[in-house]
Amino acid sequence: MRSKIWIVLLGALTLPMFALRVELSNDTFATSGRSANRNLFVTNNSGKMIALEVYAQSRIVNETTGIDELDDIEDFLIYPNQLLLQPDEQQVVTLTWVGPQELPEERAFRIVVEELNLSLDEESEDEDMTVKLAALTKVVKAAYVAPENAKANVKVSKSEVATSDTGKKVIRLTLKNTGTAHKILKQTLIKLTPVDASGKQLKDQSWEYIPDELNGVINILARSQRIIEIEWPDNLSASVTEVNVTL
Repeated sequence: MRSKIWIVLLGALTLPMFALRVELSNDTFATSGRSANRNLFVTNNSGKMIALEVYAQSRIVNETTGIDELDDIEDFLIYPNQLLLQPDEQQVVTLTWVGPQELPEERAFRIVVEELNLSLDEESEDEDMTVKLAALTKVVKAAYVAPENAKANVKVSKSEVATSDTGKKVIRLTLKNTGTAHKILKQTLIKLTPVDASGKQLKDQSWEYIPDELNGVINILARSQRIIEIEWPDNLSASVTEVNVTL
């Protein structure tokens, strides 16, 4: 008689990320043809056997917080979507886009490789074993599906003098991507120009610099925007009520 196996989901734990290495051959998929297929190389660098599940989620980015908003999808064929890796073993997972063949703009996704801990409950009788599943390491990779000739177009669509949640005077920028592909901004240089009460730009007082808030990496997805508040510059008069900012 075949033994019954019950599955119990336990709370999430954390293991060192170096125990699992995940590499995507190319993060951009075409909607059809050979480039609609990409390989995911998954390597077990730990000293124990690990079980893994691979799945995809759609991704949008909150325009003010920059936090990913994810939803489960079935637009990728993932084979195999479950792995059992011995120590130092590598397996290749094939990802194939099976969603719409025509897209008006690039779509963003997360490819997730999640480790599951499989252990048998030794107190259970042979005929009624329990398999305990505990979520361990999770590795997340960015992926995009883009139409042919997709291109980003990011500009400052709005710059205004504002007050932050903490009551400080700031410059609030809206970075808008009207293009059909995502754009990753790194150490972004801006040009800031004060504007007088009549609406005239004081170009002789403008200067270029990289604000601390734009000194890292910001990803602006296709047809989306990000709203960034930057600290009031020390060399900008507190009496200024309007500014013009460009990239």
